[in-house]
Amino acid sequence: MSGPPLSQTSKSAPTTHHQADWPRLGHRIRTAREKLSRSLTDLADRTHTGEYTLRQVEAGEVDPGRRVVELLDSEFGAEGVLVDAWAQVYISHHVRTGSRVDQLHREAGQIRAFAPLVIPEHFQTEAYTRALDRAERPLEPNRLVRDRPRLPRLMATGSGPPYHCLVLDEAALHRTVESPETTREQLAHLHRLAQASYVTVHVIPSGTPHHPGLRGAFWTLSFSPRHALAYTPHPRGPGALVTDATHIKGYTDLFATLQGAALPTAESLALLKQAAERVRPRQAITGGTAPSAAPGPFGAAAGSASASGTVIPPRAGGE
Repeated sequence: MSGPPLSQTSKSAPTTHHQADWPRLGHRIRTAREKLSRSLTDLADRTHTGEYTLRQVEAGEVDPGRRVVELLDSEFGAEGVLVDAWAQVYISHHVRTGSRVDQLHREAGQIRAFAPLVIPEHFQTEAYTRALDRAERPLEPNRLVRDRPRLPRLMATGSGPPYHCLVLDEAALHRTVESPETTREQLAHLHRLAQASYVTVHVIPSGTPHHPGLRGAFWTLSFSPRHALAYTPHPRGPGALVTDATHIKGYTDLFATLQGAALPTAESLALLKQAAERVRPRQAITGGTAPSAAPGPFGAAAGSASASGTVIPPRAGGE
């Protein structure tokens, strides 16, 4: 005997957990609005959001997103309670549906990253990313590397949220990736990013005594003061999202310890500039007199006097 049509089966299927995530939040938003006797039209005008969109939010049909929730929280005088509720639902929804870090990072308020070996993906230039891909996957074309998260590249002209804080070991600055040219371009890009209003960079100098965090890179993604995730990138695959509250707290504390061991932002910026100037591009072999020093990524020649008059010698070994 044949079973019921698929349309009937789908209608009788129970509601899954992730389908109920947004209706719970929508009910909470609608209750808060009605308690204050606020109309949807008034809220739409005050939050610069379409009235139809707000109706969808209250019906639980869509994720309102951080921007709308923060505006509603302010309008309701909720003092962050509504943002906390949204963050909890947002994280639960994406964890249940198996989202990767590149699918949920956009709504984070702040992303903190620690990098002991190489510069993290979202801080990379395209050439630096491709060089790492070629080194790790010499038999696979770059265009087929699809199993790793691809976060949008940060730009010096960008803005937050999310706001980004990077702590990296100085060794990552002196490691030549594929070629001096690729490395110089990457360090110059990182130097520009470090001056953006939504990015801070701290460098742990190479002479720092033994410190925690040497086992590998990790990130923390904060969605509200009470709700966060941690993430550990892997050489292959999507990496691992950390959802256990104890481990997330541990990663948060570890990042604070590493930030304390690193240089302040101004000194880190100077070290970034110096590292970029020290990487010398390949020189063509020519006869006659030796070629003059090539200009550095900031206009000065590597090995020449800097703007402050300090001579920045090139590192031995061509780095």
